[in-house]
Amino acid sequence: MSRIITCAAILDSSGAAQGPSRITLDGSDIASVEALPPGAPHDDLLVMPALANAHDHGRPIRTSSIGGFAKPLEIWLHRLRLFAPVDPYLASIAPFGRAALGGQGAAMVHYTGVQGLTDYVTEARAVARAASDVGLRIGFAIAMRNTNPLVYGDSGPILDALSDEARADIAARFLSPPIGVEEQMARVEAVAEAIGSDMVDVQYGPNGVQWATPALLEAIAEGSASTGRRVHMHLLETRYQRAYADQHFPRGIARHLRDIGLLSPRLTLAHCTWANPADLAIIAESGATISVNTSSNLALRSGLAPVAAMLAAGCKVGLGVDGQAFDEDDDLIREMRLVWSLHGGWGFDRQVTPADVLQAVFANGHATLRSPVTGRIAAGAPADLLILDRKALDEDALMPVAPTELLFARGSARHLAESIVAGRSIVRDGRVIGIDLDAAQAELRERLRAGMPGRETFRCALPELETAVCRHFTDRLGCC
Repeated sequence: MSRIITCAAILDSSGAAQGPSRITLDGSDIASVEALPPGAPHDDLLVMPALANAHDHGRPIRTSSIGGFAKPLEIWLHRLRLFAPVDPYLASIAPFGRAALGGQGAAMVHYTGVQGLTDYVTEARAVARAASDVGLRIGFAIAMRNTNPLVYGDSGPILDALSDEARADIAARFLSPPIGVEEQMARVEAVAEAIGSDMVDVQYGPNGVQWATPALLEAIAEGSASTGRRVHMHLLETRYQRAYADQHFPRGIARHLRDIGLLSPRLTLAHCTWANPADLAIIAESGATISVNTSSNLALRSGLAPVAAMLAAGCKVGLGVDGQAFDEDDDLIREMRLVWSLHGGWGFDRQVTPADVLQAVFANGHATLRSPVTGRIAAGAPADLLILDRKALDEDALMPVAPTELLFARGSARHLAESIVAGRSIVRDGRVIGIDLDAAQAELRERLRAGMPGRETFRCALPELETAVCRHFTDRLGCC
């Protein structure tokens, strides 16, 4: 199907914004892009490539609803068990719909929150169907872990600090035997065969070095090298993970990942909040991509990633919202502004530019998902477009102001007029076209509320667990 879009400006990864233009779509591709002659009529729109969220988990609902706000990651993760399992399609359709409303055309799903109501492949099919119904491109990274279920070390002292009732509940929920390495590797291949497509890229998803044995990480490195499959994992998200890495990999964690063959252009590293210059130099040389997750790092009190140092070292950087966008609304447009505001430099010092941020969401993030989007709006490129209401973005209209400046001054999802992915309109006028998002979120909330009574013993055990975990980490680092 052919379609023509006229706009006031185009902003892509090529540099300066183009003026009034006519974009012709032919099915899933852009057929042509032409500058309009002076005075030619056009819609007052700003057109950009669809944005890529380079790190997320597709969590069903906001975690502050279970008291997760401002909890450090090391206790926040346990709190997620307060969510009762629900139908995986429903659990996925809600975050995917919010992602689309937040300007995302492609999103990583590091699938750490398995519902477990069916076999894994059946659940993965439900997630892929939800993404298809919304219209998102996704990366589906299968979470892989086999050690350290409670802290980064022996669980025994944590359990010993708990009352009998709390110990029994925590042990039942967290200490089941891990799945074997071969079985975890085979599951990735089974899921890839079931749901892999042009719109779904299945990846290895080790949770992080502190949650994976050397045998698991080495198997993933070998599997990625032999199949070409991408890998998505957390690295150095918190200061406590930094301490673990320094203790267990004294020659450097980045050097270790390189030595076992895991560090490569096929790898995405989420966070790297506590990466040091030596880490960044090795990551840059490898061609791996770092996904920066600024809002999530703020919400979980993890720190501010050294984004300027990453770019100065030559690292490829993408942006993720990690299910924790600043207003818990999956707004990737606002996240762009936040990243630049915090990392851009002070006064006349310019360390991170808007162009750097645009490269991250227009191109680098898409590459981590094997999306065909390259950040250019040109003939032959995929018809993955984000269309903003330029008039609403510049509602004061006092003088001509560059679209980039307006975008980084005030842009947010409320300015989204339409989102197009693979030639398909998935959002228009504040509504996700393929689904009834309001109804899905209402049903999801009801099911999660209905499951809360079954989590009561765990809720009562949480204060003891969180106190024990806090002491474990603060005693080791000598801080609170």
